[in-house]
Amino acid sequence: MKHQVLGWVFGGLVMVAQAVAAAPKVSDPWVPEMPPGAHAYGAFMVLDNSGDEAVSLIRAEAPGFAKIELHESVDIDGMHRMIEKDEIVIPAQGQTRLAPGGYHIMLIGPEKRLVEGDTVPLTLTFSDGTVIEVDAMVRKREQMMQHRHGHH
Repeated sequence: MKHQVLGWVFGGLVMVAQAVAAAPKVSDPWVPEMPPGAHAYGAFMVLDNSGDEAVSLIRAEAPGFAKIELHESVDIDGMHRMIEKDEIVIPAQGQTRLAPGGYHIMLIGPEKRLVEGDTVPLTLTFSDGTVIEVDAMVRKREQMMQHRHGHH
């Protein structure tokens, strides 16, 4: 009986370790500086999923904004549109990049203008229950372009 209990405990620990290892990961969170009077900012980052099942970003929160939405930029009939999404899927054993012209977190109605060097604290909630807090650094638009071209 003692060995059986130890087996269950060990098996449970292995499952917990696998679940922790498979939790989504966030890297390189950033927000571009916008001109004065901008009504919204975009937040960008890389989302990684080392798990064997897809997981989704389902909510983002940040203080200092009237509203926060998940979006995808798409071209429809030659027109650029931003479509609100219920989730942003990260495939199993894969990666989803939130970047200008694609998926992003829309930060709407800022209380104040963000400038280079500011940080935006983001709380990201995923479909598997994982909650990750990150600080997105505000970068000048020139740095944004260099950053985009430097990761090809």
